[in-house]
Amino acid sequence: MRAVYYVFLYATLKYYKMYLGMIKIIFNNLLNTVHFSFLLLILLFSKTVLATPTLTIWSSHQNRDFLTVITDKYKKNHDVNISIIQLDPSEIKAEILLSARDGGLPDLIVIPSDFLGLHKMMNLSMIPRDWYIEKLSPRVKATVKSNGKYWGVPLIQGNFLLLYYNKKYVTKPITDFKDIILDKKQFLDKKIRPIGWNYNDMYYFIPFLSAFNGWPTVDRQIELNTPAMVEALKYYHSLAEQGIVDRSCDYRCSQLDFIKGKSAYSINGDWAYHDLKAMLGDNLGVAVLPKVDGKTMHPMSSTFVLAVPSQSQYSKDKQELIKDFSKFVQQPTNQQAVYEKTKLLPISMNYYRKLRLKATGDSLVMFHQMALTKLMPSTLNMAISWQAIAIGFQHYQAGAKAKYAAVYMQKMAMKQNQQLDNN
Repeated sequence: MRAVYYVFLYATLKYYKMYLGMIKIIFNNLLNTVHFSFLLLILLFSKTVLATPTLTIWSSHQNRDFLTVITDKYKKNHDVNISIIQLDPSEIKAEILLSARDGGLPDLIVIPSDFLGLHKMMNLSMIPRDWYIEKLSPRVKATVKSNGKYWGVPLIQGNFLLLYYNKKYVTKPITDFKDIILDKKQFLDKKIRPIGWNYNDMYYFIPFLSAFNGWPTVDRQIELNTPAMVEALKYYHSLAEQGIVDRSCDYRCSQLDFIKGKSAYSINGDWAYHDLKAMLGDNLGVAVLPKVDGKTMHPMSSTFVLAVPSQSQYSKDKQELIKDFSKFVQQPTNQQAVYEKTKLLPISMNYYRKLRLKATGDSLVMFHQMALTKLMPSTLNMAISWQAIAIGFQHYQAGAKAKYAAVYMQKMAMKQNQQLDNN
């Protein structure tokens, strides 16, 4: 009986061992099948992702619709993902310079054309001539050219300052700053400020400098220590001293005050028109900048451009995509779509002339103001001048004499210029 038991036990264990072996084989096969399926899924997913190219764009323009109009049209006819990252206009220059040093730039950047003077430090690629498909005016072409080479694809032109006013408080806009000085009391009595702008941003100071026949660069040379600079500093400062403008109010503050009806007038750019019109509607008035004691102010104008960081790290396919998109944005139908949505002026010479001839109302005012602008140089000396003017102005605000501030500006600019030459 015991022998039979052991035979039975032996047979049972052998069968159990065989059963475990079969389970192991089945389990391993299942694992292999799952593993294979998982790998296949990864490969298929990777192929799908790789099949859709991407473009990452940094933009510093206040009007977000401007770039969205173009990219939405491009995506309709192209299998591409486009990511737009909006950066603060006051911070984008520093962000680009830092990222250029650390190798973290996007595929494309949308910037004011005066940034192109820093193309070397921003690690930008030169734009080949065959990328330009639209006939450009000499003025527009000059904004993207530096040292005989082209560094950006122009998207829109303008970028100039205008006088905005609230029709609830103003029936007929001022034509000279002396008028707003005379009207100051009636506005203050209503607990509203006469006018507001980003007082400490030197882009707003330049039209005052121009009214005294000054300009930051003359024949490509930096010219800051001039009688015009001294007179402009004094006049500009006097407006704050008289309570005409709040010197502590930055861009956001001044724009918000105007929208909320806390100021009668505002100096702001053509880039802000779309937002202001949306907020104020029929109460928004637009005029050319007032004169300074009879002297015409000339705001700067430039273009906003599509600049291309160094493409050396990109594949041929990505380089072709960037080239194709750069050509697409110049097409007249796309410029028309942007203008109709935002009222930002096109770079196409023919389309610009066509719009100017039929312009009425606010659009006509914009063309009149554009005609009074002076082109902002896209040179390294202009980039240096901005920093020097800002530092000198801070010294003047702190109590230094206007003449000393002008001398200091020139000294700082020359020092910076020399340092860059040595590098």
